[in-house]
Amino acid sequence: MLQKIAIGILFGVLIGMFITSLFVSNDTILIELFLTKITATSIITGVFCGVYAYISKSKLQIFLVSIIIGIFVFYVKYLVTGHHYDPVTMGAFVGAMLGGIFAVLKKIIRSIKIYIKLQRHRKKGFNNYEI
Repeated sequence: MLQKIAIGILFGVLIGMFITSLFVSNDTILIELFLTKITATSIITGVFCGVYAYISKSKLQIFLVSIIIGIFVFYVKYLVTGHHYDPVTMGAFVGAMLGGIFAVLKKIIRSIKIYIKLQRHRKKGFNNYEI
């Protein structure tokens, strides 16, 4: 579970800094991109999406619920701070990015586990068809 949360925080930081870089001027330093409301909200969205990715078994559910989580978190940020950079669209974008990352990671990990299991069975002789 902590691994999924850490992945959510890492990609939340990266996505938040990318979105923030679109709205600020070119002469800002990296630490200023990190210390913004958008990046903080993306990190919170990443944590919640990571928790849901740990709980859920379906890749499609992870993607769709991550979009809903992103919209909800960004809209709550809008209600609390009044920071009005279209919270629904931005939340859907961040949620879709995080949900896609978690869905792809779940698919890759599952494929690797299946491949390892297949190799183990082949080594035991399940693939030898001698007549």
